[in-house]
Amino acid sequence: MDARREKLIDFVLLVPPWLLFLLPFQLLRARLIEAMVFVSLSLAVLVTLTGRASLHLKGKLWPLSSALGALVLYAIFLAGGVFAKATGMWDQVMAVYSVAGPSVVQLIGVPVIGLAEEAYWRGFVQRYFTEGLLGLPWWVSVAPYSLVHVVSGMPLLVLAAIPVGLVMGLICERNGVLASGISHAVWLYLVLYVFPVSSILSP
Repeated sequence: MDARREKLIDFVLLVPPWLLFLLPFQLLRARLIEAMVFVSLSLAVLVTLTGRASLHLKGKLWPLSSALGALVLYAIFLAGGVFAKATGMWDQVMAVYSVAGPSVVQLIGVPVIGLAEEAYWRGFVQRYFTEGLLGLPWWVSVAPYSLVHVVSGMPLLVLAAIPVGLVMGLICERNGVLASGISHAVWLYLVLYVFPVSSILSP
């Protein structure tokens, strides 16, 4: 009975993102970054308190892996910006950047988003659920990570989540959830505040 209840909880824990993502992408879009702090932290708390995810490091090369992952992902998003312009989806890029500003709350919140998202999506969905429970390859977990962005109503975000899931997923596999969390946070700083794609590719 306990095993059946635990398995039910495993599947139930896949549902919250589909509801919570409505906050940043629909209900509180003007405060998208701040809302994502709340959403990602809530998801991380759910899976860590139930013992289904934890932040950990593997190997000695995790600093290099985290840094390289952030740079590779930034380059992919720069190319993605060019793609967005060519396909008429640039307005979706600007919709995200219009709510990103270097406020104290956002700058403090970015590492929270990075670490918390990785705890849920890589720690729980990838390692615990996809690999551990279903016995499937880690990269299968990229599918739900990408598809949940349908809630945003922006096709570009659904596509953009694929390379994020693949890069962060690979880092997680090799160096642990904490390594992918650090990489995720560094990448967010780069793409949103340090070298924003919107500024670099604007006419």
